[in-house]
Amino acid sequence: MTAASSGAPTSRRYRFLEDFRLNTLDIVVAVLLGIIEAAIEILGALGFLERTVWLGGAAGFVIYAFYNGTTWILFFAGAYLRKRAGVLLLAITVTHVVRWFMGDPDGPLLLWYALFPGILTVLAFHAMRWRGGTLLFAVTGAVAAGTNQIALFAVIGFGLAGGAFWGIVSVAVGVVGGLLWGIIGRYLGVGLEKAGVPAVQEPPARGGPTTTYA
Repeated sequence: MTAASSGAPTSRRYRFLEDFRLNTLDIVVAVLLGIIEAAIEILGALGFLERTVWLGGAAGFVIYAFYNGTTWILFFAGAYLRKRAGVLLLAITVTHVVRWFMGDPDGPLLLWYALFPGILTVLAFHAMRWRGGTLLFAVTGAVAAGTNQIALFAVIGFGLAGGAFWGIVSVAVGVVGGLLWGIIGRYLGVGLEKAGVPAVQEPPARGGPTTTYA
């Protein structure tokens, strides 16, 4: 287990901007994962599925809140592999841009749904200084899924969800689901690493090396 995954103490200075200094391989991984996720969501008609579930009112939004975090699993796998939160932000942006240009009914509004929770998730990685291993990905997954629900309600309001109370309940359910999806994303990254996908051993933001290994 690496120092990064175990959350072991380090005396190196934390460097905030390193999470955004993406090299070529970081960009390739982020773009590929973003395109793969976009293909999954387009072929699965996610935009239309969402609206169908919303017709269930309060119960529909609670169900949506729980499963919606699954769309972040690949993004967290990318963040684990490259140890840069910027990879997650780029991947989710690619996914939503592709969906937009492929005719998703939300159009450019998808960028709001991507960037609002994406930026707050990156800030969660920074707040935890890339420490904590599984806990790190559980917490950041919870932030991603919970703020994704908040981004939705900022646009459509609480009316379809049965009122503010049930809207807040769905946000809480999203947070709980995100705890699970973030961990699954981490372990997917571990599996891809073992399968030979190039990975970074320690987060560069914590002064770690930027070399990769297969």
